[in-house]
Amino acid sequence: MLKRVVIVAAALVLAGCVTDREANGLSESAAKGRAFAQDNCASCHALEDGVSPNPDAPSLEVASHRLPAWVVAGSFERGIQVGHTTQMPVFVFEDGDITNLLAYLDALRTGK
Repeated sequence: MLKRVVIVAAALVLAGCVTDREANGLSESAAKGRAFAQDNCASCHALEDGVSPNPDAPSLEVASHRLPAWVVAGSFERGIQVGHTTQMPVFVFEDGDITNLLAYLDALRTGK
């Protein structure tokens, strides 16, 4: 009986240690930005560092280091597609999307 309790307790402890990046240290804004990226960017870009579905698209972590944050922010605000070709799908930023996406890119850039 004690062996079963130890096994169950160990499984619960391990399950508590398994978290994804979204739940592990992202601010609320960055988590919303990650969700936006998942919905709008992940068909081409890996969200963190990894292999992107589109071989020509860098991961968002790699992309987050390519340009200064202020350049990306200005581009998003003007609707310019930074570094994208005409293959870039069109989407509309809703209130808060730019702020949240920038918070997520900043988290990728700074490792937070």
